[in-house]
Amino acid sequence: MRDHVVEALGREAERLGGKISYVAEESHGDPEPGPSPGDAGLSPKLAAALEELGYSRLYKFQYESLEAWRRGEDLIIVSGTGTGKTEAFMIPVLEGALRGERSIIIYPTKALARDQVWRLSKIASRAGVRVEVLDGDTPKSVRSRIYAHPPEVLVTNPDMIHYGLAFSHSFRDLVKGVSNVVLDEVHVYRGVFGSHVRWVLYRLERASGGNIRFLMAGATVGNPEVLGEKLTGRRPRVVRGPSRRRGSVVHIMVDAGRASRWSMAAALLAAAERAGLKTLCFVDSQQMAELVARIASKRFGVEAAVHRAGLPAEARKLVEDGFREGRIKAVVATPTLELGVDIGDLDVIVLAHLPRSYSSYLQRAGRAGRRGRKGYVATILADDAIEAYFLKRPSEYLKQEPEPSFLEPGNREVARLHLTALLLESGGAAVDDLPAPLKGVVREVVALGLASSRGRFLRPVWSRARRYVEAQGGIRFTGPLVRIVEAGGREIGWRELPQALYDLHPGAIYYHGGRTYLVERLDLEGLRAEVRRLGDVTFYTKPLYTVDIVSVDPLEERSSGPLKLVYADVKVTVVVEGFVVKEEYTGRTISENPYPKPIAWSYRTKGVLTRYPNPGIPGVEEALSAYHALEHALIHAARPAVGAADTDLGGVSYPSGHIVIYDSAPGGNGASRLVFERFERVEDIAETILASCNCQDGCPRCVYSPYCGNNNKLLSRRRALKVLHARMHMARELKLGYPEGSPVA
Repeated sequence: MRDHVVEALGREAERLGGKISYVAEESHGDPEPGPSPGDAGLSPKLAAALEELGYSRLYKFQYESLEAWRRGEDLIIVSGTGTGKTEAFMIPVLEGALRGERSIIIYPTKALARDQVWRLSKIASRAGVRVEVLDGDTPKSVRSRIYAHPPEVLVTNPDMIHYGLAFSHSFRDLVKGVSNVVLDEVHVYRGVFGSHVRWVLYRLERASGGNIRFLMAGATVGNPEVLGEKLTGRRPRVVRGPSRRRGSVVHIMVDAGRASRWSMAAALLAAAERAGLKTLCFVDSQQMAELVARIASKRFGVEAAVHRAGLPAEARKLVEDGFREGRIKAVVATPTLELGVDIGDLDVIVLAHLPRSYSSYLQRAGRAGRRGRKGYVATILADDAIEAYFLKRPSEYLKQEPEPSFLEPGNREVARLHLTALLLESGGAAVDDLPAPLKGVVREVVALGLASSRGRFLRPVWSRARRYVEAQGGIRFTGPLVRIVEAGGREIGWRELPQALYDLHPGAIYYHGGRTYLVERLDLEGLRAEVRRLGDVTFYTKPLYTVDIVSVDPLEERSSGPLKLVYADVKVTVVVEGFVVKEEYTGRTISENPYPKPIAWSYRTKGVLTRYPNPGIPGVEEALSAYHALEHALIHAARPAVGAADTDLGGVSYPSGHIVIYDSAPGGNGASRLVFERFERVEDIAETILASCNCQDGCPRCVYSPYCGNNNKLLSRRRALKVLHARMHMARELKLGYPEGSPVA
């Protein structure tokens, strides 16, 4: 049977020199049924409310969640998009409310919390349970009512809890005696954000009196027990629903051919919109979201709205409302729309590249074709090592299981903030009662003048501690924030370091809110970037930089065959030496522009250090080209092996054979820890990437990287493969030593 949507997208791909290389349709029915609300032993009021709304039966996994809650267990519910996981935690929460319990439901963002309240309240109001939202937008009168008369169910977000505990007596009183804490969309709590949330939950548990149960829910979690334990400090019971979304979806793999992925994404978005289909295009970069929307307008005559972080909340809300109501038909978004914000029915999802993880792919694919309609997910595969890997194995990509989530509870940057906040909210703490990661930063907090110690007891230095918590900018990041200022002093946005080095270096083209800016000055001491608005341009920029590992403090060691692996605290210095200018549609390099005085910034993070042999490669540059190419292949391979995006990890190679793969976030995000644990799997995929490419000696489909600091110079696929094969045939362990020579990143 012909599929007109697939044909329309195929014609557009071919017009740009690409083609559809793979199509697969999957369809899944309802989850396994369980008992009726009445037979599930629910209170009559709740059973009647559910039946009134059409819930004639619970699903089996929903009933299992209810039974686990009745036994007093902490639990994590894993179930696909649109399969009823919200009801799986909401029914126990409402049952508890009718027994006199109070609960807090936490969503990752303020927008998602407010978006979901209507769904929660629909059941709760019929059962006689009060649900209230408390966040930064809650009016003062409503806030006063909540504090004076706490609702049975409070809906909020981690940021509100963080600041509320630290700065508000009323908030601390509100959370005392809470029985249940629910974390929905739990798969989002990974990396730096997950590390922050781990300590927000610890502080919340202390403030509540310590008698709470955790209920967690997520659609795509590869290691639910481990993630739940890292977030809460307890091993949860896992309840599994269907792993796949309900309904039908068509997966389409598009080989971009000679077109740039950004042009292809804009073309498919425009073709779908012209066919009357409501379409959402996902990219992973703020700047690329702006670029794809520009190309869609300039080249294909279709206006697409942009939804991304860094835009004002009211601007994002306008896009969400317009998209949901049908006034906007095409949107380009970063992962800000990956979660369950209600944007109505969607026909087509265009992915400008494979997402950072398969879990992310499932989340994005789950947004299409909901409410009984067939959805389409068109993924563009272009010049990228992992995309080339899966272009030859498309069915293998779709048969994957979700990868493990990762976070680093021991991130010292995060721990300092939360120890300081904990002292503010509690008035002091006994050092011996603190968890090890918080105990490990006591000296730093005292040295910074944020706390004073008397024996083994800490007290806050109130004014300094308060200013410190306020100045950190929240719990979404760990690096300092660089303000972006237009002529006249008007602030238009911000970027976190070290990412600010790559986006806001002098001479950079910076896209923001549909406008184009030129970065004229970057002041790292003042944390300020000065920009000037430009007219229309047909190019973009990328930084040229080097990375050096200044110090390595080992935390753990192990062997992988003849290689020694060290997981360590590392100090990284990034030096931006200039930038390249690239043509907008093709990505062709137009010029390279060195700086007379490079820009440097250092930070501490976590990383994996190892050393590879030299199998007789003569010359320093020749050897370095092998190790540099291998470093790129290992980072590429980390995407399917551990679920880490290229931007989660950085790498640096030395002519001595040393390679360091490190967390890109200050303090660490947990990705390199999984590389350390799964190094053999990472190497296997890297070897396949290197061996299966048919290029002469390196290309975008094997060892080139869009994030390479030297614009993909000094790279040899053949030499990298030679190094890997030599490593596999070594009989004795290679002495690790310390990196030597000038590095490349």
